[in-house]
Amino acid sequence: MSAKLVILAGPRCGETVSLDSAQMSIGRDARNHLNIPDHLMSRRHCVVELSGGLCTLRDIGSANGTYVNGMPVRERTLAHGDRIRVGDSVLLFLHAGADAAPHADAEEHPAIDDRTQRITRSEASRRASEPAPGSPDAIVAEVLAGRMTLQAHDMVGDSAPMRAAYECIRKVAPRDSTVLITGETGTGKELAARAVHQNSPRASRPFVAVNCAALTESLLESELFGHEKGAFTGAFALKKGKFEVAEGGTIFLDEIGELAPALQAKLLRALQHHEVERVGGTRTIKMNVRLIAATNQDLQAAVSAGRFRQDLWYRLNVVGLTMPPLRERRADIPMLAAHFAAKYGRGRAVEISADAIDALRAYDWPGNVRELENAIERAVVLGCSDKIVADDLPAVVLQSSTSLPRDGAAYHRAVLDVKRRLILDAIDRSGGNYTAAARLLGINPTYLHRLVNNLQLRDIATTGHG
Repeated sequence: MSAKLVILAGPRCGETVSLDSAQMSIGRDARNHLNIPDHLMSRRHCVVELSGGLCTLRDIGSANGTYVNGMPVRERTLAHGDRIRVGDSVLLFLHAGADAAPHADAEEHPAIDDRTQRITRSEASRRASEPAPGSPDAIVAEVLAGRMTLQAHDMVGDSAPMRAAYECIRKVAPRDSTVLITGETGTGKELAARAVHQNSPRASRPFVAVNCAALTESLLESELFGHEKGAFTGAFALKKGKFEVAEGGTIFLDEIGELAPALQAKLLRALQHHEVERVGGTRTIKMNVRLIAATNQDLQAAVSAGRFRQDLWYRLNVVGLTMPPLRERRADIPMLAAHFAAKYGRGRAVEISADAIDALRAYDWPGNVRELENAIERAVVLGCSDKIVADDLPAVVLQSSTSLPRDGAAYHRAVLDVKRRLILDAIDRSGGNYTAAARLLGINPTYLHRLVNNLQLRDIATTGHG
């Protein structure tokens, strides 16, 4: 059995490892067969065992878990094309003899005509040395050439909704079509836009992002289209607009639904004629720019209500991409949490306990990935150890009626109530002295401050001892 692991992300990204022994151990310890210096991996994280023509992946008690195609596994028989995530690393499993290889859309080639095809000896030798199409070596070549998978760009997730988003990005990236990205706040619309740009022929050219909700109408007009010297009070010099700055590349207009009617008309003209005119100017400037827009609004409803131009909506909605809310991709939460723990751990190996993961997965995350990132950053910064536990998470995550299984919600609420009473009682008995209160509780003063913040007791404790 010819099998390989291609490392798609992580410290050893781009490497290929052959599975040519009965067992391969994977972990951050140097004694493993596959040693990956990934702080989110355990010293001995998992093993791949070959037996009877099958490859079995087995987690060996890792702290942050082993995932196959976004799902946590203890033991799993691997199939050709499976994506394995361990820590912050992603490995693609490939083996010979599979019916079909995972690959990007095949290019259409014209049929060979009847004319004799003459191939020189050197060309024949070169072709003979190339891996056969569909073989593991050929697929590895495609992967490492960047044709099979979107590279990181901070997009994390292997759930079905995210794989659908990746597939859409992969298909639309090589084209020059306008893309409209929709989704709730915090779902990663700008990251998706950057992924489209980075996987497109325009990748070497500028990517310019503009938030249409952040500026007044007059300032936004100048920001987008530029202005001539003396165009208005304070216009002391000529200024190029973002469309000019993005020449040859991509311009990303976030919160496009906030665009004022006059600017909607001007944007429509720019898209139709591929030209812009600076504020206060009379000369048109040709532009070669790809537009990607994003919104958290229902633009069709805005069109019906007369707040958004229908013709502009048609022009924007050539290709639609919807970024899923986090509550619809809960399988990605452990992976995202581990990613953010590594990001804010700054070299520390920060682990996440099972109870913390359970609470994270059960919460609905109205602020989506952005809210999760903030929660993990806070836990890492305020934490007293290199392990995030449930108590390190914001109170809203723990207190929400949907943040815990039904049979455990009452228990955890009771535990939180007892914690509050104990902490407030200790602070009261110590006259508001946190060091003395921590001594009474038998905990570190820093941890007491963290508990007071997490349980939202700061105002109560201050008022009681003002």
